[in-house]
Amino acid sequence: MAQKAYPKNDSIRNGGLVALYLFCLRKKWRRLARILGLVLACEIRCDVPERLFIPHPSGIVTGTRVQISNDVVLLQQVTLGCRSAYQGGVPDDGDPTIEEGVYVGPGAKILGRVTIGAWSIIGANAVVTASVPPHSIVVGHNKILPQTTK
Repeated sequence: MAQKAYPKNDSIRNGGLVALYLFCLRKKWRRLARILGLVLACEIRCDVPERLFIPHPSGIVTGTRVQISNDVVLLQQVTLGCRSAYQGGVPDDGDPTIEEGVYVGPGAKILGRVTIGAWSIIGANAVVTASVPPHSIVVGHNKILPQTTK
């Protein structure tokens, strides 16, 4: 379980307990993962990529069908899931897809069948209910700003 750093910021790494939690999730050791999830106060129910960074795991919740690519950073209190549960016999609208290198700030909510483009940044407490193109910044409620490179 060698710990790697996030490619764009060497200071973003998983702690030892988080690395063990992610290892258990990848190996499908559900009981141990559930106990570690309770200790860490998070519930990740989707498939976990080889390189997922959770520097502060408290309050992270994901749906079972969320798709997460490598080099994604999830900070505390992030919710990834469907927009609405079963209501009146209508099935939910699906879970999000998070592409490579996405940085999800603290408290952000990504809801519904949306795709977050590669290397995008989701700002703190943003609520995302629409797909986001690659290399974008999202703040507030679906306010998408293109990244500028110099």
